[in-house]
Amino acid sequence: MYYKKRRIKKGPIIILGGIILLIILIIVGVNLYKHYTSDEYKLGEAGYSEKEIKQILKMDPKYINYAINHKYEDDFIALVNEKYFIWKNYDAYIKYIDDVYGDKKVDYNLVVATVNTRSNYKPYTHTEETDMDKGNAILVNKYYHLPSNYAPDDIVEMSNWYSYPDNRIRKNVYNAFIEMFNAAKEDGITLIVNSSYRDHDTQKQIYDDYESNQGKAYADKYAARPDYSEHQTGLALDIFTPGAGMANFEDTEAFRWLQENSYKYGFILRYPKDKEDITGYSYEAWHYRFLGKSLAKKVYDSGLTYDEYYAYYLEK
Repeated sequence: MYYKKRRIKKGPIIILGGIILLIILIIVGVNLYKHYTSDEYKLGEAGYSEKEIKQILKMDPKYINYAINHKYEDDFIALVNEKYFIWKNYDAYIKYIDDVYGDKKVDYNLVVATVNTRSNYKPYTHTEETDMDKGNAILVNKYYHLPSNYAPDDIVEMSNWYSYPDNRIRKNVYNAFIEMFNAAKEDGITLIVNSSYRDHDTQKQIYDDYESNQGKAYADKYAARPDYSEHQTGLALDIFTPGAGMANFEDTEAFRWLQENSYKYGFILRYPKDKEDITGYSYEAWHYRFLGKSLAKKVYDSGLTYDEYYAYYLEK
């Protein structure tokens, strides 16, 4: 029996092949488009390594976009990953690194702390009036000053039971100190206030005496200029124990008690050891600043100076 062989029509096959090819080309084109427009590709073009790209892609989109749109910076990732990094300070961080470190190894933690607190500037430059609306939390240092006419309206005399003669302080600070005094007394510790509130004229006299006797550099290291002093806020106390002074207070049981307990009553050690470059003042084991119990505990738990804490948590 003879069967006629069927002829396969080539037209439909060609059309089907063309459709498949077109689909493949579209898929390839889309993938290429995605690749060349992806953040990963753009970061590579910006100069970042594969390892760096993986780190950057985990960041906030605004940091990713910055890395894409600016020249490669080898400090970028290290800075952004610092705990107390503040985005608005980024350019200042980079400038500070360029100005100070050069080819030396960079301490990024110190860079962030320095710029956040304005300590990259000379004292008493780039200053502004502090935010008085913050109440007990106001920041006063060599960059944030009090209004020129500022004087607290709730200053009270301190009893000689709690202080040496002629000390005055704000009423809420006085009440907090009495509570702390009594708690220390129960633990066999006697606290006494040596210095407290100073008005503008008193602070000016102290500063001028330092300057005339030792020079401006010495005065700026150990005293505050008028309107830049925490003592003018009525929120600061110099606390000692009978028989101890500036030279040896750190060695007393009273100091150790304050280190462990002062925050419970709303006070913090304002100028800690090894933080002179941040606070602007030499270590003062006796100078305590009242913030209120809640804020004092937060600052204590953070391990930061108040300048650092304010910059990151309150000002930002």
